[in-house]
Amino acid sequence: MSNFLFSILYVAKLTINNAFSLFKSSIELARAVEPQLSPILVAALNQLEADNVAFGKEINKNQKSGLTADLKPLDKERDALFAEIRRIVTSYLKSSDAGKKTAASTLQLFLAPYWDALSLPWNTETDILVEVFGKYHAQSELSSAALTLGIDAQFTALEAKNTEFKALYNSRTTETAARSKVSGTKLRPAAVASYIQFCTALEQAVNFTPTDDLILLFNQLDDLRKKSHLLEGGTKDTPPVVPSVV
Repeated sequence: MSNFLFSILYVAKLTINNAFSLFKSSIELARAVEPQLSPILVAALNQLEADNVAFGKEINKNQKSGLTADLKPLDKERDALFAEIRRIVTSYLKSSDAGKKTAASTLQLFLAPYWDALSLPWNTETDILVEVFGKYHAQSELSSAALTLGIDAQFTALEAKNTEFKALYNSRTTETAARSKVSGTKLRPAAVASYIQFCTALEQAVNFTPTDDLILLFNQLDDLRKKSHLLEGGTKDTPPVVPSVV
């Protein structure tokens, strides 16, 4: 008899997303060698996959927020304002009016590092715009240049829209986190139990009827357990491998 024993892992201490990712990765590795698994192992694997699919769907459902529908138009409005500022600054770079051309050059140089902010994820764009306005208010020549080009109102409107967006985005984050905690207590047990049963069945199989495929699968799953062990009890959370909102 061989002596294979899985590394210790307290699955209940993992966040729901980390637990789901662990189960999903384990299932994928086992499916790759399914023809070499015993009927008992396949049955345990099927149960684990069924429970984890349901687990993933419920995670996704609970992490969605109705506030997303409100965020989308806000993002479009601030994007339109920033695009307008860029467009006006660019047009004045070729102005025959020396004062306006200088003002445009000043703003173009200032905005250059942030020019493509609109293509970034919502939270990143928000933080970048906060940085933009921190510098904009700290350097009087920037607000003077905006006034010269007649776009000081657009800057004011963009800042207000970004502040509104950030507040709503933070509310959504808080709401989503609260839903995740609630769903975790309800939905984790079945998937965790199936994972433990599958690991127990594999551990017995590799000890009593070892094959190269079983040993490889055991080692792969044990490696996943060791990596997951580092995440126990912490706040770090890997993204769920389920469709998610922006």
